[in-house]
Amino acid sequence: MEHTEKMRTISIQVTPETKEKAAWLARQSCRSLSAYVRHLPLVQIRDYEAENVPVPK
Repeated sequence: MEHTEKMRTISIQVTPETKEKAAWLARQSCRSLSAYVRHLPLVQIRDYEAENVPVPK
């Protein structure tokens, strides 16, 4: 996948337990934790737009 847009950084704070669980979920989908966390908002946006209207940019 080629990205023509520059990526932006979002920092979040989570508990150690949440991080461990997210890492486990990432491994189940053959992703790194970072790739898994990047994927989550895309899934949420896709699901929202499927049931509602497109989210404005």
